[in-house]
This record gives sequence, C-alpha cells and structure tokens, in this order.
Amino acid sequence: MSKMNRSAVQATIESEAPDAVLARLSPDMFDDRGRAVPWMARTVHRLYDMQGQKLLDRVGLPIAYWYYLRVLAERGELNQLELSRRVGVASTTAVPALDNLEKRGLVQRVRDPKDRRKYYVSLKDEGRRLIDEVLPEMVDMFALSLAGISPKDMRVFWKVTHQIEKNLIQMSQGDAALD
Repeated sequence: MSKMNRSAVQATIESEAPDAVLARLSPDMFDDRGRAVPWMARTVHRLYDMQGQKLLDRVGLPIAYWYYLRVLAERGELNQLELSRRVGVASTTAVPALDNLEKRGLVQRVRDPKDRRKYYVSLKDEGRRLIDEVLPEMVDMFALSLAGISPKDMRVFWKVTHQIEKNLIQMSQGDAALD
C-alpha cells in the first residue's frame, strides 16, 4: 500500500466507526463474525494445540516441547539458535525447554568445538522413539480435523496459505525461519 493510500486509510479509520471501516475497506478479509485471517489462524492453531496436548498428556510432554522434537526429527542436528528460530521462539525461551528435554533424555546438547558459545541440539534415541510413537496419532487427529473438506478445497487452502506465508516472509525481510 502506498504512503498516500495509508494516509487515506488512517483518515478514514479516525473518522468512522471501526466496524464500518472494516466492512468498507476489506469485506473479503473478514468472515461473517468479523474475524480476520490471523484471528482464525490463531483459533485453529489453539484448537490443534488442545487436541495435540491430549495425545501428549499420556507421555507427560507439553505441546510446546513437541515443536522442538518435530523440528529436530525433520531437520536433524541444529544449533540452538537455529532451532529456536525454526520453532518460532526467542532463544532465551528455548533454554528452559531444552534443559527439560535434555533432563528427560529426549535431546542432547553438544558444545560447538569451534565456538564455545554455541550448542548443537539433536534427538536422542528416546526422543526419536517418542516421535515415532506419537506422530501417527497426531496425523490421525489432523486427518479427522479435515473431515468434510474435499481434495479440491484442500488444494485451494494450500495455495492460499502458501501465498500468505510467502507474502509475510517477504514482509519480514529475512527475519522468518519457521518450519
């Protein structure tokens, strides 16, 4: 959006009721309840987290830790900073999670011999076993969540979702490294 358009939008927002502005500016960006794409993405993500946590409760693993294990299962050994970026959390947030996962014997951290400030993180056999045990159940849960959605609609969903991802990555100017 150009600067001139941003100014016009700002002036409109300041002079009209918020609901009227949203309806007039971008009726296709909101559902019939006024929810935007980010709101729905967050809602769906939270619902997946709730269902995933039910599966992980029996192995005593918080859903937040599952993301670390999944990235490591897909990517292999990563340095701690790269892992935290791919999980989408601050590196300081990753430290206590990795401490816990390491205590449980699911991951191991090895200091980089070339740079003692860096650690590499990898799955241990028990972490791999846990992934192998729980992942099929997660996939089943995902499949059940898509009941009633045609393959054609899923292709459209993926096309749209990937375009949104591409646009947001472009907007982030290289700060995004999510899996």
